[in-house]
Amino acid sequence: MKRLIAMLLILILPTLAEAAGPLVPQDNNSTLDFSLRLARSNIPLDYGNRTHDTTSRWLGVSLREKAGKRVTLGMYGGYAWLTQANNPVTAGIELGGFHAGFSLHGILLEGQRAFLYGALDYSYQKVDHKSDLQTVVIDWVQPQAQLGVVLTLAQKWRLYGGGNYGKIDGEERASGSVNHTLTFERGAQSGGFLGFDLNVETDGYIGVEARSGLMRGGEIYFKRRF
Repeated sequence: MKRLIAMLLILILPTLAEAAGPLVPQDNNSTLDFSLRLARSNIPLDYGNRTHDTTSRWLGVSLREKAGKRVTLGMYGGYAWLTQANNPVTAGIELGGFHAGFSLHGILLEGQRAFLYGALDYSYQKVDHKSDLQTVVIDWVQPQAQLGVVLTLAQKWRLYGGGNYGKIDGEERASGSVNHTLTFERGAQSGGFLGFDLNVETDGYIGVEARSGLMRGGEIYFKRRF
């Protein structure tokens, strides 16, 4: 874990996204998993008396390191951008900020060409927009769980998929021309995910993933093992 913490400090925590893709095979002495992730998701956020369709985009990295034979711990984060539909205080603007969190991955069952894994993630996201007339801040917490299966199709190709379950609780704060504090949520939702990745070199991977449920969208990630 000392290597993981040291590299995170070098990269600066606030500029760290949810860990990208499933774990890669541990067939050598590599214990550190580094990923670059680009993602886009659509999320209907419930403000109580109305729902705002929200689009969130991320650019970030994740670092994961083995903590045992079947357990891997991770920290992640990145830049975040957010737009909303039909919300007067965010109309026509893009809010920017960051998100960060931690993850726990575990191998539940393992075979020659497939393995079953589970993952727990907890993240925090904060974005804002400031002008002379109006300031808007939106932040939320997001706990989420996944259960998935990874299947090796060929020497370099893997297919994976499974189910997810999570929720969002957040707050919108506005000051200036409009002053208010509003809470919102995305109630507990279950969904699924499906993706594949390609081993492009000895310790390098590129992958694509689509998901539904709490968030609807997709991502592309680049992963390297050290």
